[in-house]
Amino acid sequence: MKETNISKNIAELRKQKGITQEQLSLALNISPQAVSKWETNTSLPDTQTLPLIADYFEVSIDYLFYGDEYAYNDIYNKVRHKVAEFDQQSKEAYNEALTLFAYAHLGVSRWRHTGEPAVISDEPIHFSNENGLSLLSGKGFGAIITRDFFKNIDQHTVEFAQKLLPAFTESNNILVCLAIISMSDISFGELQEKLSLDENTLRAALDTLIAVGIVVEKKSKHKSLGFTYEIHRMYHTCLCIIFATLEMQRYSLKGISCCLGYGDYPITF
Repeated sequence: MKETNISKNIAELRKQKGITQEQLSLALNISPQAVSKWETNTSLPDTQTLPLIADYFEVSIDYLFYGDEYAYNDIYNKVRHKVAEFDQQSKEAYNEALTLFAYAHLGVSRWRHTGEPAVISDEPIHFSNENGLSLLSGKGFGAIITRDFFKNIDQHTVEFAQKLLPAFTESNNILVCLAIISMSDISFGELQEKLSLDENTLRAALDTLIAVGIVVEKKSKHKSLGFTYEIHRMYHTCLCIIFATLEMQRYSLKGISCCLGYGDYPITF
């Protein structure tokens, strides 16, 4: 018979969450003394309170009693903790997240083949059907998009695109944006060195991008740098995703092949 240790398990879950006994009591609408008694094994939670504790910590009731492996929602906590083993926003953390995404991609695309390893290659792998699409590449790109995403595209999206996309009809504007994305707060001299553009050409590209609000020009704290440049926060994520997606499409030369067919994604206005 399994040994129960509910007092220890509740105390450990509370400490993992970084909260006090009083904070837990407030969340469960009980007295702090009740929590203290649970953790000192003086008393046990009643049957009505047990589900509330389990829901709060996102574990099963079995876990509260026996400390067994995480159940239902806790799979997401396990994923989060796995990535968090590495330094925050480190290269290793991103690589681990991509590996975990690869298994999610495999689950979407290969159904019940649970024994199949998730192989990540530079060649993009793309699956699409009437429910959505999933795209993965070892070059550091992964995306899952549901069909509903396309249904929500409306005139506001068009207006946003009309402001953004015309600025990229000039190739130098694209190069300048990519250079700024790769090194935020980059100076004019650093841009010139990175891109090998003459001063007038670079100035013209920057002026165009600044005029439409894509690039922000700031006076540097270091006088020797003069002004520095960054992508406006309104567009930064958007441009990162656009360029990454285009690179994935370009890398596959003939376009990203899809074993399930390209699907049907209606856009209505």
